[in-house]
Amino acid sequence: MIQPYHSPYAPPIPVTTNDEEDKDVGKDLSYLVPDVSVSWDAPPSFNDDPKKGTGEGGGDQMTEVLDSGPILFNASSVRAAEVSMLDRLRVATFSYERMSAHVLTLPDTLFGPPPPDKPVAAMNAGAPGNSSGASPMADGETDPEGTKMIHELGVQFSEAMKPAMEKALWQIANSLTLTGQYLALVNRAGQSYAYVDRNLHFPPPPSSSGSH
Repeated sequence: MIQPYHSPYAPPIPVTTNDEEDKDVGKDLSYLVPDVSVSWDAPPSFNDDPKKGTGEGGGDQMTEVLDSGPILFNASSVRAAEVSMLDRLRVATFSYERMSAHVLTLPDTLFGPPPPDKPVAAMNAGAPGNSSGASPMADGETDPEGTKMIHELGVQFSEAMKPAMEKALWQIANSLTLTGQYLALVNRAGQSYAYVDRNLHFPPPPSSSGSH
């Protein structure tokens, strides 16, 4: 492994032990990156009856309706917040898909050049921007060792960076999915309230026990 140059004026570089190394370096984790989309053009109406569950959630289903006490439900406010959240989720999903497509098509040489057929010309030590302290080299002389080092450093960085970016995309996709599930729960809560409200009726008056 190429050892990076360390300036004596820079703070010491912490030594990384084997226990701290990323085990995913060099792996292709693109299979973790899912496609994410927004299926709603607009949230379903609260006037629609809530769909019945599939019963696949597991666990015992509660049949007893607990007393919740008074409920204040402002349907217009909830709908406005729901539409706003859906719009922002659609924008975030579009940005994710664009970033995901970019990351998954990155070439392996993104973080470093491929080994050229001929080594690049070495920078003269007296040229502006050269702080390596190397001895001056004649014009036109090449630096094969430096070219190889740059290439190997780029490959090492790419092997660590690409799996990290793919794992980050997976986390973003999970966050978008959970946000969509929360939005669906909000919509179902609105439909459930409206369904109950439509089916509420005053009971008939009690029959008189005596004659008038």
